[in-house]
Amino acid sequence: MKNNATYIIGFALLIMGWSCKEVYYPGDIKSSERIPVIQGMIHNDEVPSVRLAWALRYDDNLTEYISGAEIRVTDDLGNSVTLEEAGSGLYTSFSSEFTGEPGRTYTLYVRLPDGNEYISSPELLPGYPVVDSLYADPGTREVLTYSGSNEPLSEFQEGLFILADLSEVADSVKYYRFSTKFVKEITYDLYPRTLMTKTVFEWKSGTIGNFYNVNQTVEYNDKQVLREQPVGFLQYDYNPLLETDIATAPYPEGWVLTFKAYSISAKVYGYYNSIARQLGSNDQMFAPIPSQVESTVECITDPEKEVIGVFEASAKTTVYKAFAWKDPEVYKSRDLESFPEDVGDGSTLPFPPEFWVPFN
Repeated sequence: MKNNATYIIGFALLIMGWSCKEVYYPGDIKSSERIPVIQGMIHNDEVPSVRLAWALRYDDNLTEYISGAEIRVTDDLGNSVTLEEAGSGLYTSFSSEFTGEPGRTYTLYVRLPDGNEYISSPELLPGYPVVDSLYADPGTREVLTYSGSNEPLSEFQEGLFILADLSEVADSVKYYRFSTKFVKEITYDLYPRTLMTKTVFEWKSGTIGNFYNVNQTVEYNDKQVLREQPVGFLQYDYNPLLETDIATAPYPEGWVLTFKAYSISAKVYGYYNSIARQLGSNDQMFAPIPSQVESTVECITDPEKEVIGVFEASAKTTVYKAFAWKDPEVYKSRDLESFPEDVGDGSTLPFPPEFWVPFN
């Protein structure tokens, strides 16, 4: 087996975007061979996209994306599309003629500039997930932090645990991946208790949970069900001590969530789950090790060559929902028909933006 220890920490840095990690430099495990990371996807009604990069080595600081590759996606009807380079290792189609369709089977082909060719396992794009509910459970979580002297400290945070229930009438196990974006709505008053008082509407965006949030169903009453799937945690972080002479303390009015459930194959589930297991491993010094990741992509010019990769064909169901928490026992929620998915951070006054979700 090839010596790939050089990439153990580097792969974790690449896929998770970590920016700080204590690295061990054993001098006898260096390897000059580079390991490509191939991340491809095609969703229902969307064009395929692929991201190419080299796995980070111990002495690498920046991700090196792969340019000049030849990439094609084919389906089981003989149709194909060649992806074009869009920068930063991203390849996609600028035409909407080839998009994902449930029931079709798709295969990814990649030829790197060094001549090595890679192919994915054929992936059937499954049917749409059925999300029964997205809801919250108020509670407290313990978070471990570290002091300036590197001593562990426990911090208790109040907030909402977000959960999801899914079910389908099916006779076999269903596999899902989840991703959730949030927009946090915050208000505060400038020049409070004066005639010049104005309300500032501020919003901050981000994600909760992680990209490798996957799970599978169990059989119950002739259905495949998944109950109380953890989605993420929304911290209620109001601090009255932040009030100043010219502004009240920022108040978290609520959170607007864009929750996406993706139906995936057993092989793709195995890939993501193997990464999640390795990143969450407490009994290994380094994780994940490339050879332990269950890649769905292989090198066809050299079957012994290491590659880390997946081609995900998935159908997605999107749920838009807003939550507000006024006290430790009661929270409010609102089902939304839609919400813009490109909202970044910002603020405005004295009126809220058009996408603002009120709870009054």
